[in-house]
Amino acid sequence: MDINLGRIIKQLRAEQSVTQEELAEYLGISFQAVSKWETGTTLPDITLLPKLAAFFGVRIDELFSVSHDDELERIDNMLKRETMTDQNFSYAKRVLDGILRENPGDTEAIKRYAKIYLSKCNTDMLSAGKMLERAMTISPLDEEIFALYRRVRGGSEYKYHSDNDWFIRVCEPYAHKFPGNTNLYRMLIEAMVSKKYFDRAEALLEVAYFTGENKYIKDILLGDVAMAKGNPTGAKEIWNRIPKDDWLGQYELGERFNRLNEYENAIESFKNAYIAQTAPHKIDMLYSLAFLYKKLGRYEEAKAEWELIITTLRKEYNEPEDSNDIQWAKNEISQLVSLIGS
Repeated sequence: MDINLGRIIKQLRAEQSVTQEELAEYLGISFQAVSKWETGTTLPDITLLPKLAAFFGVRIDELFSVSHDDELERIDNMLKRETMTDQNFSYAKRVLDGILRENPGDTEAIKRYAKIYLSKCNTDMLSAGKMLERAMTISPLDEEIFALYRRVRGGSEYKYHSDNDWFIRVCEPYAHKFPGNTNLYRMLIEAMVSKKYFDRAEALLEVAYFTGENKYIKDILLGDVAMAKGNPTGAKEIWNRIPKDDWLGQYELGERFNRLNEYENAIESFKNAYIAQTAPHKIDMLYSLAFLYKKLGRYEEAKAEWELIITTLRKEYNEPEDSNDIQWAKNEISQLVSLIGS
């Protein structure tokens, strides 16, 4: 170990934008003493080490310089055996910053940089998950809690598949206890399908009880499971039970037919979804129709959907002409006019 306290103090001071005078005032010494440490003329008194460490937010051992190899070995040990605490992360980042300043092309340091960020992310996700699990026991009908937990334990993060198991394990009991929680069921079925837990998904849906506009979401999800099992005929038989005057069920069907490239069925379902509503209409299905028509090269029909969007926004939502939604629709219409004329 190279006991070069002065170099480390200077580095920490520069990183934290601290002057020699500010450090000296905190320690109750002269700034000239700090200057002498940094030039290697003298060393700090051992009794000042705890205050130095506290001031910079580091451990006492981090005030001592070691070789890069030893520092990298310590970081590797952190990644293998330790939780990436804020303090560990700060130390590792400071070491790697120093190495990369000396050699920006050090790929081993760059890889470790990525690893400490991933490790810190995992540590933070664990903490967030524990807090949300506590929140579930306090407020089990709060759908936002489960939506956040889905993101933490099985969302789009890089550990998607393994985290789905965790999400299922924790949240499945709540779905059984509260069979009317539609959004929780959606998230659980998606997670179970991704893991190919088809029987488990179907068993969960057996106890589901959705009401109101969510009444037919159970059939939508049962069809999703059948489709994932490789039974498209069975899926469509289930979906055909959804009446044409159920706007949400028809909209969900349209999205699924669109993904299956069954465009005429998708168009019919999206139209049914709009017609089945009373004012003020939800217009998600109009956007879906406009984009689908454009994809199919049916520009006149796409233009008509954007015009209906504008009419609905004006009459039913009192949207001003300069609103982002109306301006977006007008821009899309202009593009379609150009395509029609070409």
